[in-house]
Amino acid sequence: MAKVLLADDEEALRLMLGRQLRRGGHEVTLAEDGQMALELLQQGVYDLVVSDMKMPRLDGMGLLEAAHKLTPETEFIILTGHGSMENAVEAFKTGRVFDYLLKPLEDIRELDAVVARAVERRQLRSENGRLVTELQVRIEELEAAKAQLADLAERDGLTGLYNHKTIHHRLEELLETIPDDTVSVMMLDMDGFKLINDTYGHPTGDKVLRHLARALEAVCGAKGILGRCGGDEFMVILPTTTGVEAQGVANEIKHYLSLNPFTSPDGGNLPVRLCFGVADTRTAGCSAPNLVTAADTALYEGKSHGGDQVTLHLSHILEDVDPSHGKFQVLDGLVTAIDRKDHYTKRHSEDVTGYALKLVNALGLSGETLDAVRVAGLLHDIGKIGVPDSILRKPGKLTAEEYEVMKGHVTLSMLIIHGLPRLNDILDAVSHHHERWDGKGYPSGVSGEEIPLLGRVMAVADAFSAMTLDRPYRSGMPIEAALEEIERGAGTQFDPQLAELFVQIIRTQEALHQQAA
Repeated sequence: MAKVLLADDEEALRLMLGRQLRRGGHEVTLAEDGQMALELLQQGVYDLVVSDMKMPRLDGMGLLEAAHKLTPETEFIILTGHGSMENAVEAFKTGRVFDYLLKPLEDIRELDAVVARAVERRQLRSENGRLVTELQVRIEELEAAKAQLADLAERDGLTGLYNHKTIHHRLEELLETIPDDTVSVMMLDMDGFKLINDTYGHPTGDKVLRHLARALEAVCGAKGILGRCGGDEFMVILPTTTGVEAQGVANEIKHYLSLNPFTSPDGGNLPVRLCFGVADTRTAGCSAPNLVTAADTALYEGKSHGGDQVTLHLSHILEDVDPSHGKFQVLDGLVTAIDRKDHYTKRHSEDVTGYALKLVNALGLSGETLDAVRVAGLLHDIGKIGVPDSILRKPGKLTAEEYEVMKGHVTLSMLIIHGLPRLNDILDAVSHHHERWDGKGYPSGVSGEEIPLLGRVMAVADAFSAMTLDRPYRSGMPIEAALEEIERGAGTQFDPQLAELFVQIIRTQEALHQQAA
């Protein structure tokens, strides 16, 4: 049943109570005073202590205090006479006493009942403690599993590096954490990766990507934050590192791969040729999108010269340029970089500019607004420089996750163009060209005339260009078919008045072309 320690200096009472408890199946140890009981508690663990209040050497209060320090889980029952009730009350005030019995006992079976209740509470407390411990262990296991799932959600499934979303988020966090330190970003991809896939198959291509990831980890170690942006594109963030120092790290990576080549399925060494673009906050600024864009621009500059090289983004792109126009010069370089990355985007931007200008002219807006529209049209998709090639040039429908990445180009465009003259007008056009008249667009989900006028203008021009331009995987729609789509979207996707005016302008233009022909 229970292990009971019984302490009383009256021998007859002690023996009688001991016999009674043993009859109930308890294991009983007797102590002739409080000091002896304390020594027994120091030698072993008891479920229950039954103690007289008045004893020589150490009284019941002293034993209660000492017992609580030794084994706070042990239940305590006190025996007290009518003349020592004050002591019993004091004992109860400590909150450490389960119950008391008055001596002399009128019915010794009272002892059995009180002990049974105390033992039951002890068992319940023990069981509760066990359950609490198990619950804590389970909570820790769940927290660990949650942390593991969170980590998996941040990781690229193939390489184990950070995925596209997380690596960009880590860059933003880092720039906020150490705004005064130099941070470098390296964008890199493999030269001829498609040829590897075509020659050896995608499973081997996947192994090559994992081999490259391990090489990045080996060289960069804890000093670098590594991510795979998609396809064969990778990003390396190097805190407290200048662009020149990062350039040295890139060369170390190339050297490591030359010493540790990938072994192809046929047993030969397969060279992994990489092209790097490097930028730091000293030359590209402390904006994460601008830093990535600068590194991406440097990357495609290197690829345009044959690849397999490390290109450092430098501020020399502003040399020999009027400082008042420096920002436009940089952005023109970015438009050129986009053209290298995706020829469609630059042609699309030029077409959007032309169509938007036709609408703005027809509306009779000011010359300054025309200038703003001209800039906005050319730059409205500049954020696509931060979209992975595998998404930007995908010859088919995007997945939901890919579409979310693509939608981010609007926000990235907004961040890149800060600092231009007539910024508000340009931002109105760039940030709202994917909004819809019915409020189902992005990124803000505004509707009707809540969408700035230039945003509504750009939405019509953007859609018409997207429908009529040829893509590698499909031909553009005929002009009239695209105009009919604009008419069908009036009042849902497009401002109905602007849609009607645009259709009228283009049809008139087409009619004049036919007459001239």
